[in-house]
Amino acid sequence: MFLLAGLLFFQAAAYAGFEEAFEQGRQLMDKGSYSQAAVYLLTAEKTAPEAKVMAVYIDLGICYRKLEQFDDAIEYYKKASALSPMMADIYYNIGLAYYYKGVFKGNLNGNLNQAIEFYKQAISVSPNYTEAYGGEAMAYRDMGFVDKAISVINEGLKQNPDYPGGYCILANCFSDKGLQESAIEMYKRAITLRPDYYSAFYNLGVVYRELKQYTSAIDAFKQALKLNASDPDAHYNLGQCLMDEGDYETAQDSFKRAIQLNGDYKKSYDYLIECLEKSGVPREAAKWKEIRVSRFGI
Repeated sequence: MFLLAGLLFFQAAAYAGFEEAFEQGRQLMDKGSYSQAAVYLLTAEKTAPEAKVMAVYIDLGICYRKLEQFDDAIEYYKKASALSPMMADIYYNIGLAYYYKGVFKGNLNGNLNQAIEFYKQAISVSPNYTEAYGGEAMAYRDMGFVDKAISVINEGLKQNPDYPGGYCILANCFSDKGLQESAIEMYKRAITLRPDYYSAFYNLGVVYRELKQYTSAIDAFKQALKLNASDPDAHYNLGQCLMDEGDYETAQDSFKRAIQLNGDYKKSYDYLIECLEKSGVPREAAKWKEIRVSRFGI
């Protein structure tokens, strides 16, 4: 049944004309169905009129990057850049593909150096392209060049002082250098500019906990979870902060939620069991010990 459905899908894509294939590909992209979208876009590529070829290349680049087929993404983005060498977005997307290739596929420094070159190319075409400064700074930071990252992102913030991502990146760099108070100031500035900035709230919570400011950390993690309740790390960190405050009963719920979202992290079980024992619930603690043994062997 599934094999037949798949065969019919590929046949439908193969016989579609350009406009039909292109529009179907874009609709599938909007739904997040990147693998199916790429099939239609590859069909569209074969008969694309000259005015539409670059759009097909860019969409294929996006699909392949989302599918973590980074070499294919880079190939199609580069085809697009050959057609439009003054389009900064294309160089930025090539940089992103190299960045994620380094992070997820290995050869970190080699791929990040490539990413930096294309981010710089995007900036040379469009000097106020703040996201390209952000990408370049993140690549330098990931390679351990934190001071260089700070220099780059400060240049980006000169171009656009209202770029929330820039302040979050700057805060991360300050945190790397142990400048926690400066990091807090930058996370807060990012949040002021973008009140729904999940990662800024999350990282703010991390820094507050490092400073043992547990009440502030708890508030930051709760704000993060209002924006993204499905992140097990935020539940886990909230649980740790509640434990730091001695609130073992409330912490139990955080660790249970963390386990529900990601059952492969043993520490969540360890802390949940500790909370149950300290809350005077030995039977439930024993039950979770059995679950931990069945899952991890210890």
